[in-house]
Amino acid sequence: MAEIKLDQKKLKKTGAIYGLILGIIMILAGMISFYLMSSTSNLAVVVGTPIVFSILLPLVAAVVLILNLRKKINGYWDLRQATTGIFILFLVAYFVSTTGNIAYIKAAGPGLKVKTKENLIRVTSSFLEKQGADQVEIDAAVDKVNAGFAESPDLKIGDVIMGYLQAVIIIFVAALVFAAIFKREPPVYFKSGDE
Repeated sequence: MAEIKLDQKKLKKTGAIYGLILGIIMILAGMISFYLMSSTSNLAVVVGTPIVFSILLPLVAAVVLILNLRKKINGYWDLRQATTGIFILFLVAYFVSTTGNIAYIKAAGPGLKVKTKENLIRVTSSFLEKQGADQVEIDAAVDKVNAGFAESPDLKIGDVIMGYLQAVIIIFVAALVFAAIFKREPPVYFKSGDE
Protein backbone atom coordinates (compact mmCIF):
# COMPACT_ATOMS: atom_id res chain seq x y z
CA MET A 1 0.00 0.00 0.00
CA ALA A 2 1.31 3.45 -0.90
CA GLU A 3 2.34 5.83 1.85
CA ILE A 4 -0.09 8.63 2.61
CA LYS A 5 1.31 12.03 1.69
CA LEU A 6 1.16 14.21 4.77
CA ASP A 7 2.74 17.48 5.87
CA GLN A 8 4.78 16.34 8.88
CA LYS A 9 5.29 19.91 10.13
CA LYS A 10 1.55 20.51 10.14
CA LEU A 11 0.97 17.19 11.91
CA LYS A 12 3.50 17.96 14.65
CA LYS A 13 2.41 21.59 15.08
CA THR A 14 -1.28 20.72 15.24
CA GLY A 15 -0.55 17.81 17.58
CA ALA A 16 1.35 20.15 19.91
CA ILE A 17 -1.48 22.71 19.86
CA TYR A 18 -4.06 20.04 20.63
CA GLY A 19 -1.76 18.69 23.36
CA LEU A 20 -1.72 22.15 24.91
CA ILE A 21 -5.53 22.19 24.84
CA LEU A 22 -5.71 18.70 26.42
CA GLY A 23 -3.18 19.73 29.08
CA ILE A 24 -5.27 22.77 30.02
CA ILE A 25 -8.39 20.60 30.20
CA MET A 26 -6.53 18.21 32.51
CA ILE A 27 -5.36 21.10 34.74
CA LEU A 28 -8.91 22.42 35.06
CA ALA A 29 -10.21 18.91 35.75
CA GLY A 30 -7.61 18.51 38.51
CA MET A 31 -8.59 21.83 40.07
CA ILE A 32 -12.29 20.95 40.02
CA SER A 33 -11.53 17.50 41.42
CA PHE A 34 -9.58 18.93 44.37
CA TYR A 35 -12.33 21.44 45.06
CA LEU A 36 -15.09 18.82 45.00
CA MET A 37 -13.17 16.35 47.13
CA SER A 38 -12.40 18.99 49.76
CA SER A 39 -15.89 20.44 50.01
CA THR A 40 -18.46 17.66 49.60
CA SER A 41 -20.10 15.55 52.26
CA ASN A 42 -21.40 12.95 49.81
CA LEU A 43 -19.42 9.72 49.61
CA ALA A 44 -20.56 9.06 46.03
CA VAL A 45 -19.04 12.38 44.95
CA VAL A 46 -15.81 11.61 46.81
CA VAL A 47 -15.55 8.22 45.10
CA GLY A 48 -16.79 9.34 41.67
CA THR A 49 -14.83 12.58 41.34
CA PRO A 50 -11.43 10.97 40.60
CA ILE A 51 -13.02 8.58 38.11
CA VAL A 52 -14.85 11.32 36.24
CA PHE A 53 -12.20 14.05 36.36
CA SER A 54 -9.02 11.97 36.20
CA ILE A 55 -10.08 9.26 33.75
CA LEU A 56 -13.32 9.84 31.85
CA LEU A 57 -13.07 13.57 31.07
CA PRO A 58 -9.44 13.43 29.84
CA LEU A 59 -10.20 10.28 27.83
CA VAL A 60 -13.21 11.85 26.09
CA ALA A 61 -11.26 15.06 25.46
CA ALA A 62 -8.33 13.05 24.03
CA VAL A 63 -10.59 11.12 21.66
CA VAL A 64 -12.27 14.32 20.43
CA LEU A 65 -8.90 16.02 19.92
CA ILE A 66 -7.45 12.99 18.11
CA LEU A 67 -10.41 12.88 15.74
CA ASN A 68 -10.07 16.64 15.14
CA LEU A 69 -6.32 16.23 14.54
CA ARG A 70 -6.94 13.53 11.96
CA LYS A 71 -9.61 15.66 10.28
CA LYS A 72 -7.39 18.76 10.27
CA ILE A 73 -4.45 17.06 8.54
CA ASN A 74 -6.58 15.58 5.71
CA GLY A 75 -8.67 12.81 7.23
CA TYR A 76 -6.25 9.96 6.54
CA TRP A 77 -3.10 8.77 8.24
CA ASP A 78 -1.30 5.48 8.52
CA LEU A 79 -0.17 3.88 11.77
CA ARG A 80 3.23 5.62 11.84
CA GLN A 81 1.76 9.05 11.15
CA ALA A 82 -1.05 8.54 13.66
CA THR A 83 1.45 7.42 16.30
CA THR A 84 3.60 10.50 15.69
CA GLY A 85 0.71 12.95 15.95
CA ILE A 86 -0.91 11.30 18.95
CA PHE A 87 2.44 10.89 20.75
CA ILE A 88 3.16 14.61 20.39
CA LEU A 89 -0.37 15.44 21.54
CA PHE A 90 -0.07 13.22 24.64
CA LEU A 91 3.49 14.30 25.46
CA VAL A 92 2.65 18.02 25.38
CA ALA A 93 -0.53 17.38 27.39
CA TYR A 94 1.44 15.45 30.01
CA PHE A 95 4.05 18.16 30.50
CA VAL A 96 1.46 20.97 30.54
CA SER A 97 -0.84 19.19 33.00
CA THR A 98 1.99 18.04 35.27
CA THR A 99 3.52 21.50 35.42
CA GLY A 100 0.14 23.19 35.86
CA ASN A 101 -1.03 20.83 38.60
CA ILE A 102 2.25 21.17 40.51
CA ALA A 103 1.99 24.97 40.26
CA TYR A 104 -1.65 24.88 41.41
CA ILE A 105 -0.87 22.69 44.41
CA LYS A 106 2.10 24.89 45.36
CA ALA A 107 0.00 28.06 44.94
CA ALA A 108 -2.88 26.63 46.98
CA GLY A 109 -0.43 25.73 49.69
CA PRO A 110 -0.59 22.84 52.13
CA GLY A 111 -4.03 23.97 53.27
CA LEU A 112 -5.75 22.40 50.25
CA LYS A 113 -4.18 19.01 50.88
CA VAL A 114 -5.03 19.15 54.60
CA LYS A 115 -8.60 20.27 53.91
CA THR A 116 -9.08 17.47 51.36
CA LYS A 117 -7.65 14.86 53.77
CA GLU A 118 -9.83 16.06 56.65
CA ASN A 119 -12.95 16.01 54.47
CA LEU A 120 -12.19 12.48 53.21
CA ILE A 121 -11.73 11.29 56.80
CA ARG A 122 -15.00 12.95 57.86
CA VAL A 123 -16.99 11.55 54.93
CA THR A 124 -15.52 8.06 55.29
CA SER A 125 -16.10 7.95 59.07
CA SER A 126 -19.65 9.23 58.69
CA PHE A 127 -20.44 6.63 56.02
CA LEU A 128 -19.00 3.77 58.06
CA GLU A 129 -20.88 4.88 61.19
CA LYS A 130 -24.14 4.89 59.22
CA GLN A 131 -23.33 1.37 58.02
CA GLY A 132 -22.89 0.21 61.63
CA ALA A 133 -19.15 -0.41 61.44
CA ASP A 134 -17.28 -0.76 64.71
CA GLN A 135 -14.55 1.66 65.78
CA VAL A 136 -11.74 -0.70 64.72
CA GLU A 137 -12.99 -0.70 61.10
CA ILE A 138 -13.42 3.08 61.15
CA ASP A 139 -9.88 3.55 62.51
CA ALA A 140 -8.50 1.22 59.81
CA ALA A 141 -10.27 3.24 57.09
CA VAL A 142 -8.94 6.50 58.57
CA ASP A 143 -5.42 5.03 58.63
CA LYS A 144 -5.76 4.18 54.90
CA VAL A 145 -6.79 7.76 54.13
CA ASN A 146 -3.86 9.10 56.19
CA ALA A 147 -1.47 6.73 54.40
CA GLY A 148 -2.71 8.02 51.05
CA PHE A 149 -1.84 11.56 52.09
CA ALA A 150 1.48 10.71 53.77
CA GLU A 151 4.27 13.13 53.00
CA SER A 152 6.53 11.79 50.32
CA PRO A 153 10.26 12.05 50.90
CA ASP A 154 12.24 14.58 48.90
CA LEU A 155 12.94 13.15 45.48
CA LYS A 156 16.42 13.15 44.04
CA ILE A 157 16.99 14.52 40.54
CA GLY A 158 17.70 10.98 39.31
CA ASP A 159 14.30 9.83 40.57
CA VAL A 160 12.58 12.70 38.79
CA ILE A 161 14.39 11.98 35.52
CA MET A 162 13.58 8.27 35.81
CA GLY A 163 9.93 9.12 36.45
CA TYR A 164 9.79 11.29 33.34
CA LEU A 165 11.46 8.60 31.22
CA GLN A 166 8.93 6.04 32.44
CA ALA A 167 6.13 8.49 31.66
CA VAL A 168 7.45 8.97 28.11
CA ILE A 169 7.48 5.20 27.56
CA ILE A 170 3.92 4.88 28.87
CA ILE A 171 2.83 7.82 26.70
CA PHE A 172 4.39 6.18 23.63
CA VAL A 173 2.59 2.89 24.30
CA ALA A 174 -0.70 4.75 24.83
CA ALA A 175 -0.11 6.70 21.59
CA LEU A 176 0.55 3.44 19.75
CA VAL A 177 -2.70 1.93 21.06
CA PHE A 178 -4.72 5.03 20.17
CA ALA A 179 -3.02 5.17 16.75
CA ALA A 180 -4.03 1.57 16.07
CA ILE A 181 -7.61 2.47 16.97
CA PHE A 182 -7.80 5.78 15.08
CA LYS A 183 -5.63 5.16 12.01
CA ARG A 184 -7.52 5.62 8.80
CA GLU A 185 -6.19 4.45 5.49
CA PRO A 186 -7.61 5.99 2.30
CA PRO A 187 -10.05 3.80 0.42
CA VAL A 188 -8.60 1.66 -2.32
CA TYR A 189 -10.36 2.15 -5.64
CA PHE A 190 -10.24 -0.62 -8.18
CA LYS A 191 -10.58 0.02 -11.85
CA SER A 192 -12.94 -2.29 -13.66
CA GLY A 193 -10.04 -4.10 -15.40
CA ASP A 194 -7.93 -4.55 -12.22
CA GLU A 195 -8.52 -7.74 -10.29
